[in-house]
Amino acid sequence: MRLKRLLPLAAGLMLTAAPVLAQQAPPQAAQMQVALTMDDLPVHGPLPPGLTRAEVATRVLAAFKGAGVAEVYGFVNAKGLADEGDDAAQVLALWRQAGYPLGNHVYAHDDLHGHDVAAFTAAVTADEAALTQYMGPGSGKNTDWHWLRFPYLHIGETPEKRREVAAFLKDHGYRVAEVTLSFNDYIYNAPYARCMAKGDQAAVAQLRKSYLDRAAESLAIGRQQAQALYGRDVPHVMLLHIGGFETVMLPELLSLMKAKGVAFVPLAEAEADPVYATNPDTPSNGTGSLLDREMTARNLPQPAHSADPSTWLDGLCR
Repeated sequence: MRLKRLLPLAAGLMLTAAPVLAQQAPPQAAQMQVALTMDDLPVHGPLPPGLTRAEVATRVLAAFKGAGVAEVYGFVNAKGLADEGDDAAQVLALWRQAGYPLGNHVYAHDDLHGHDVAAFTAAVTADEAALTQYMGPGSGKNTDWHWLRFPYLHIGETPEKRREVAAFLKDHGYRVAEVTLSFNDYIYNAPYARCMAKGDQAAVAQLRKSYLDRAAESLAIGRQQAQALYGRDVPHVMLLHIGGFETVMLPELLSLMKAKGVAFVPLAEAEADPVYATNPDTPSNGTGSLLDREMTARNLPQPAHSADPSTWLDGLCR
């Protein structure tokens, strides 16, 4: 008798429990890890009226700090110090005061694909005086400037050239700061300066939308490429450029990334993943992000991209 009374009760419990299980949220996607880096310090692009290089750095750094980003490597073209003097020097001083590190982006943004190896490596070395001045001679925590970001993401057109440069970098203690996420944010700086000079706020609103749309697309494409190549996501490295429009857009960009579940990580942590141990002999024309190059080497189709806005941007606010 006791069993017969309990069975309906147990059945009732099972019936009431089933809908609760069905309403549970599906598993969340794994969090996307991104190391943020910024190129072309201390000078990049034209500025809108009334804005100085030092003010650009102040606002950019405030945006990073406000979003809780613990580290952003700033990659330096030291020729900017000679070109723009104290205003440019303040950018590097402010970067270091914020506790952020600097790396080598080659003295005058020298393109490996336009120089032989000897000329390129000489330009790498020429950048080091400024890095030592602002970072110190050490290679300890937060003082290691031995990261190289190739200008234009050009790593060498041939395996022979890539091997020579790789040997030089190894001998001089450098690691390559590869990139997996880029949406050519630099192309917005010049039209922003023109539109602000004309007071065309409607055009600036168009710039803002295009920038954010392309940033979101970059995040999605990076994950798609990683999945196609490795069957998983990887820690990513995003390429940004210092400039006038970043003073406006960085807070929105960082909010967008957080809303999409991005966690910000240090560069060395991201590039500790084995996918960053690249081979100079991998078939490549030496152009583009790490994931772009690997997709090409494996003859994998690239994810669909939106139309290139460069022509539209070039004509805006003329």
